[in-house]
Amino acid sequence: MMFPIGEQPKIIKDLKTLENIPDELAIDGKTKNLEKLASFSEINKLWIFTVNQKQFETILNYIKPKILYIYEMRVEDLSPLEKLTDIEELHMCWNTKATTLWDLTHNIKLISLSIEDFSKLDNVEPLIHRENLKKLNLSGGIWKSLNIDTLEPLKYLANLKELTLMNIKVKDESLKPLSYLYQLQKLNISNQFPTEEYARLSVILKNTKCVFFQPYIKFPDDSIDDKNIMVVGKRKPFLNSDTDLKKIKKYEEQFKIFQDKYKNISVDDI
Repeated sequence: MMFPIGEQPKIIKDLKTLENIPDELAIDGKTKNLEKLASFSEINKLWIFTVNQKQFETILNYIKPKILYIYEMRVEDLSPLEKLTDIEELHMCWNTKATTLWDLTHNIKLISLSIEDFSKLDNVEPLIHRENLKKLNLSGGIWKSLNIDTLEPLKYLANLKELTLMNIKVKDESLKPLSYLYQLQKLNISNQFPTEEYARLSVILKNTKCVFFQPYIKFPDDSIDDKNIMVVGKRKPFLNSDTDLKKIKKYEEQFKIFQDKYKNISVDDI
């Protein structure tokens, strides 16, 4: 679910130059004659690049796409997104200003949401109002992690089918809220949580695919300093499958102990 940079059409610099109204359009904050968007109701997919707060508000005053991609934002107040009552997919990447989300109760048709590289975001509480979401991506950027207090709001997303949490640091270090996501089919996550958190989910989310629901991951070659085993869990080592057999066995046993701890226990008792 990473932002599909490069898949957008050519950015239009002046909307007056458009002869035919397309189904898909790419603009940026400096595109001229943005008011013409008001007559472009046929546009279902909109790409926006490099916008500040004023440009962001202007664009969303004129158009309500079903699919929206926004890349490079200097936008602190995300509330203009509340106007998008027909939005089904929303993908946003690289915002250096927003500290919280917006009131998602207005986005009644939203089923796919991707938020990447929001360097100041620390609160995702408004997500509790979007229980019909099927896809969610909360991820940091290449150089900076997404730092949030807790994943607790995610426990209410009962219809979630796919969840991505990459380069994310959670202050309480807990994946327990994900234990309530019984319809989750795929969990894409980085190796940034304690081992016990992955072991617990591996027992509770029996129908969810996740590469970290095991004691370690073996790579197909020995490319990382001859260490082809990544032990699952925060601050766990890389090992060699031939020379570190005793250590690997120890981590296997520990993972099983964690798993056994959560068998036959209801989520509410954890």
